[in-house]
Amino acid sequence: MITFRNSKSFIIEELWKKDKSVSTLLVPAHLIEALKEKKKEHGKSLVIYFRNLLWKYRTLTHSGMLPDPRKIKTEYQEEGLELRRVSFRVPNADWLEIGELALAFGKSRCWVFTYLFELDLTGFWEILLESGLNDAVPTHIHLLLRVSWTLERVRSTFSREYYVRV
Repeated sequence: MITFRNSKSFIIEELWKKDKSVSTLLVPAHLIEALKEKKKEHGKSLVIYFRNLLWKYRTLTHSGMLPDPRKIKTEYQEEGLELRRVSFRVPNADWLEIGELALAFGKSRCWVFTYLFELDLTGFWEILLESGLNDAVPTHIHLLLRVSWTLERVRSTFSREYYVRV
């Protein structure tokens, strides 16, 4: 068997040259006011709140507890939500992390953000704290995230893998 691998690595200095480029999320209209409140709570910074969401819910995301993909193609937010554009300058590392989650679970970045945001609005973080599950997944700097897909046309199988090394 011959295996071809396209493994493009980026030099860290090149990747971080423009560390905070403009990124855009589509947020349902009914959540915009709540998002503005969370932004105020975090020093008028959506960037800080975005990073906090990723950090707070790592126990769920890195344990594979996001909803499974319902189809092979990327799942987007439901229609009819009157999505609003929210742009901000997010660090590349945070944008890449939510991108890895989105790929692994077959969702869009906007879907993942909205899911985590709605969890936060329901007070799920407090439940994680009370149960002691808030730090079940280490968040140290040696965390490695890797997503891979396997497509076997002969067997008609498709799989997604989300690998977390701590």
